[in-house]
Amino acid sequence: MQNFDDLCPTSKSLTCNRSKQFAHGMSALFCLLGIVMVILSSSIHAQNGPSPIPLRIQDLEKTNDPIASYIVEILNLAIKKSGRPYLVVKSKESPIPQARQIYEMSLNQGKLDVIWTMTSDEREQQIRAIKVPIDKGFFGWRIPFVHQDNPNLLEKVRTKEDLAKFRAGQGNLWPDTDILRSNGLPVITGSDESLGNMLRAKRFDYFPRPVIAIWNEKKNADYRQLAIDTNVILHYPTAFYFFVAPEKTQLAEDLTRGLKRAVDDGSFEKVFNRYFAQFIRDANIKNRIIFELKNPLIKEGSLPLQQSQYWFKP
Repeated sequence: MQNFDDLCPTSKSLTCNRSKQFAHGMSALFCLLGIVMVILSSSIHAQNGPSPIPLRIQDLEKTNDPIASYIVEILNLAIKKSGRPYLVVKSKESPIPQARQIYEMSLNQGKLDVIWTMTSDEREQQIRAIKVPIDKGFFGWRIPFVHQDNPNLLEKVRTKEDLAKFRAGQGNLWPDTDILRSNGLPVITGSDESLGNMLRAKRFDYFPRPVIAIWNEKKNADYRQLAIDTNVILHYPTAFYFFVAPEKTQLAEDLTRGLKRAVDDGSFEKVFNRYFAQFIRDANIKNRIIFELKNPLIKEGSLPLQQSQYWFKP
């Protein structure tokens, strides 16, 4: 008896072709599934992005810093513009004194990745400066407190020699102390917390304060009995920079790139104006006698003064 295959010589061929077609179909299906999985994986990765890189900073709000929110916003702007996935993490520990921050960072140690402070040649030798002034040099503009008994004490001051007849008050370790003295201006020093009381006691005659701080300080109990001078303003070239540890080359490059991009596209200026425009108006700089002082803490050429877009101009 002939079997079915003998009677139907094409059956084996048909079965074989069907098997091949099935195999090809399954192969194509698996290939398609593989492509779909790759696309889904890429989409998920794109949505989640690379893992964030934590940047530890001092919790500035705990230090009563008058522009704490500004500093954090500018840092986040620099991160956004840098193109790197950094994430700001505020330290939960008690505030660390600035001298200790700088010392530990100089050893590539410590619990902070980014700090901000007024620059000096000494500090730039210790730690790595991100040389885009985050304050646009605005901290170099100082308006004095005077005693409320004589709010027009400095009304007739016109020259540096006139100003040198009065004694300024400053903190023991403040860089401003050396700046004022190097410009021939007498300075009486005291602890930070005692200066308001010292002026009320007339231990000195005037107390220069940053434009961005003086109106907020006037609200404090220690300063309520003091008057804000309306006649003079002191200015010296300086800058507040972000600083990182010497070994943090990549971080320094990223933050520098981010800040420069923010300056170039105008987003930095928008944040600056939002925080400082009112201070600038209140200062009324154009109607004051401006005393231009030299800054001995920074060698000539150290500040990027040629980059006019970096600096505040009244």
